[in-house]
Amino acid sequence: MFSPFLAAYLFMIYKLNYTIPIVLMGDEPRYLEYANNLLKGYFSSKDNVNLWNGPGYPLFLAPFIKIGFDVNNLRLLNAFLQFVSIVYLFKTLKNWVSIKTAFFFTLFWGIYYIAFKEMLYVFTETLTSLLVVLIAYKITSSKKTIDYIFIGLLLGFLALVKLIFGYVILICLTIFTLIFLINKNKIYANYTLVFFAAIITTLPYLFYTYNLTGKIFYWGNSGGMSLYWMSTPIETEYGDWNDSTFSAYCNYDTTMPCNASYFARGHQADYDSIYKYNGILRDDAFKEKAIQNIKAHPLKYLKNIFANAGRLFFGIPNSYNFIRFQHLWRIIPNAFVFCMFLVSIVLGIRKFKKIHTVFYFLLTLLFVYLGLTLLVSAQQRQLYVVLPIIIIWFSWIFERSFQSRNDL
Repeated sequence: MFSPFLAAYLFMIYKLNYTIPIVLMGDEPRYLEYANNLLKGYFSSKDNVNLWNGPGYPLFLAPFIKIGFDVNNLRLLNAFLQFVSIVYLFKTLKNWVSIKTAFFFTLFWGIYYIAFKEMLYVFTETLTSLLVVLIAYKITSSKKTIDYIFIGLLLGFLALVKLIFGYVILICLTIFTLIFLINKNKIYANYTLVFFAAIITTLPYLFYTYNLTGKIFYWGNSGGMSLYWMSTPIETEYGDWNDSTFSAYCNYDTTMPCNASYFARGHQADYDSIYKYNGILRDDAFKEKAIQNIKAHPLKYLKNIFANAGRLFFGIPNSYNFIRFQHLWRIIPNAFVFCMFLVSIVLGIRKFKKIHTVFYFLLTLLFVYLGLTLLVSAQQRQLYVVLPIIIIWFSWIFERSFQSRNDL
């Protein structure tokens, strides 16, 4: 039924990539480097420790590189990943809402073109979205202990793909452990088991990072830079991330001037001192400066968090950046997502005692993830990877709100 989406995705990726010479974009070189490192028997060089992202996505890529996939072939894999996420989102929705409602919201996910940009390249977002959908699908139908352990394995692998989920797992494990100790309900014991299994899944990687860094529960060294930009005390900046040359937002539109010089005025001195270090020490230096900024300017940090929410849903605001026509295209679908999100919160508060326990699991996962994401620099791709959870939750609570109370 949804196979036209697979055909459309394959055509879209093929049309963009096979008609022009291969040019690696954004994070692609790093993911490919890590994947090739794994094929050589290591992840990060001991001489120059770099744990910018987790090993999950490189682990996924490595077998395909081993059998000869080039960059274009790897990009085509995203079409299949996205297609499978559509199929399993529909399968999940069918368990909660009518076929008509399930079909409508699955179509929305299939045509959600905000996700198409990252789908075109060797990026993690498509795999992340699929893992989120599979977790939602399995938690819906789980009955046996082995089912919950399997969900934990999926969640642990998700943390290795997107390191922020490592912190999400730790927080959720604490939350559900406390709920079980108070409530004594077996279902919360099962949810606790999920997060415990997820932690166990990540332990080999955490032992590996401990051997490299000497730090316990060290997930990666990219968070400090993101927190630094989020903590900016400069009033004309909004906490959006930038790179080592301040040119992250340059060259997107030839009609717009590069804004690197504006960032340099406020951050060059910090970068000169921080970039004396490498790897883990540089991450520590970024975190130290970020904490100083937050302590000195807490209200500005709160303002940046509010701006972060705007970037998650609408892609704006961005510092020293003109509003482009493309922003309008991003606002249209996410205005609907934003309304879904707010309405589901209001309805959920009204129906709190009648919410199915599965949604306690999914919503805890969602809100802890969003809460942590707001604390560091974020963009729309950090939101839409968990959009399937919002879709499942909204469709269920909205449909039930127009039925009798006994149906909820």
